[in-house]
Amino acid sequence: MALNPNDDKRDKILRFLYERHKQSRGIAKIPIGIRDLQSEMKSKYSMSQQDVASNLDYLVQVDWVREAVKERSITTKTGMELSQEQIKYKISDIGINHLEAGTLFKSIESSHNINITNVQGVTIIGDGNIVNNEYTDLSRLLDILEKEIESSNRLDDTQRLDASGDISTIRTQIAKKNPNKTIILTAWESLKVLATLAGATDAATRIGEIISGLF
Repeated sequence: MALNPNDDKRDKILRFLYERHKQSRGIAKIPIGIRDLQSEMKSKYSMSQQDVASNLDYLVQVDWVREAVKERSITTKTGMELSQEQIKYKISDIGINHLEAGTLFKSIESSHNINITNVQGVTIIGDGNIVNNEYTDLSRLLDILEKEIESSNRLDDTQRLDASGDISTIRTQIAKKNPNKTIILTAWESLKVLATLAGATDAATRIGEIISGLF
């Protein structure tokens, strides 16, 4: 799977916010304003204001970054007090879990809010992944493979990001009643290469056998 040209910029923004989260001495000092963030990204990585704004907006939309909104009062030249929102940004729990490869203390997944008693042929396993009953074995092997890839020192961050995207793609499809086989096979072609590089040959072999048998 080809790397989205924006993924490197998003990764740099996310890692900067992560380091700020770790190093700040007080909770109130963790969030950062857009102008300050743009200045930091330009200084460190020569990123344009537009690149920072658009990729930060994307990270907010997918919940990897969270807005910290604070109400403040400003006084106009005429002496009138007005209420104005001050918006800053900080890494979310989802972003932290991604960079730290998970934690025992992460929040309950959103899929727990889905009432699966009204949906035939599906179940929730692992960390709340919704899976068509036909593919539960495949889902569990994907969990094993994901952990092996996360712990492998043979892959760089870009390769781990690619692998995570491929696994997510396959999981999305096997939650459906009628998965798109072409999407699964395309994602698997990319994923199995990374799995081999990571040394996760056993899980990769078993997953490959299941996918071959299904499709």
